[in-house]
Amino acid sequence: MSEPVFEIAILGRAVWNLHSLNNEGTVGNVTEPRTVILADGTKSDGISGEMLKHVHAQNVWLLAPDKSVFCPPCRTLRPQRADANKQLAKSRQQAADILDAALNLCALCDLHGFLRTEEAIPRSSTVEFGWAVGIPDAFYRDVHVHARHEVEGRVRAREQAEETPVQMVYHRPTRSGVYAIVTVFAPWRIGLNEITYRYAKGVDRQARYRLAMDAYKATFARAHGAMTSTRLPHFEEFKGAVVVSTRNFPVPTPSPLRPEYLGALDRLSKATEGVEVHSFTALDELFGVLEDLKQRLVFTLEAGVE
Repeated sequence: MSEPVFEIAILGRAVWNLHSLNNEGTVGNVTEPRTVILADGTKSDGISGEMLKHVHAQNVWLLAPDKSVFCPPCRTLRPQRADANKQLAKSRQQAADILDAALNLCALCDLHGFLRTEEAIPRSSTVEFGWAVGIPDAFYRDVHVHARHEVEGRVRAREQAEETPVQMVYHRPTRSGVYAIVTVFAPWRIGLNEITYRYAKGVDRQARYRLAMDAYKATFARAHGAMTSTRLPHFEEFKGAVVVSTRNFPVPTPSPLRPEYLGALDRLSKATEGVEVHSFTALDELFGVLEDLKQRLVFTLEAGVE
C-alpha cells in the first residue's frame, strides 16, 4: 500500500500565450504588466502568487458539493474568512479553543488560512504559491492601443451643444511566454491546531485533502486572473513534476527557472528517503498523477494524535 502523503509540490513550466493575467495597475490610460527582478538582476514578467492562490481558493469553494463545509463568511467568499465569523466572537474563549472551532467549522479557513484580528490568532495556509515567472529570453510583451468612440448621434448632439466629442484611447498589455510555476501543499497540517499541536476533533481531513487536490486540477485546467474577458490565455502546454514527501521531511522545490531542475529533482529523490517524483509532459498526465495521489491517505503527525 502507498505511503501517506506528508507534502506535495507541483513544479513545472507552463506556456501561456496572449494573456494579461496580472498587472501593476493603470496610470492614466496605460495598464502596466507585472515586472519582477531575479537574483542576477534580470527583469522578467510575473504573475503573483496572490493571484494564483486566490484562484485555487475560489476553486475549493466552487468544487465543494455542499457549501455547509464552509463557515458563513466563506460561503460567500468573503476575504476575511474566520475574522468575519460572528460564531467565533467570544473574547473569553481561549485562543486554542477559537482555533479549534474555526477549523471545525470551515474547510476553506483550514486549507487557506486566516487571521483573527480581535484575538490575534493566525492560521497559516496549507497551500502556498510562488510567483509564476517568465523564463528569461522566453517571454514577450506588447502594448496594444484601443479606442472607445461615441455613436454618431451623440457626437452630433455634442457638436451642436459645442461640447467636445468623447473618444477614449487606452493601452493594454499582452504577454506570451514560458512561465516557471511552483506550489506546495501540506496535507499533514489539515485540521492541525498549531497552538496545541493537536488535530481538531470532527474534521474530515481526508475529504478536505481530496477537495484541495481537485482544486489544483481546476486551477491548472484554465488560467484565470485579470483581463480574461478579452485576454483569455491560449494555454499551450504544461510540463514538470509532482514531488511527494511521505515522511515528516519538507518536500524539495528546486525552481523550474533552473534549466536542469528535473535532473536536480531526480538526484534529490535518490538522496532523500521518502521523496517521490512523478513527471508529466501534458495536462492530462498531471491530472492522472493528482487523481492517483487523491486516493492515498493523509499523513498524521504523531505528536498531534491524542
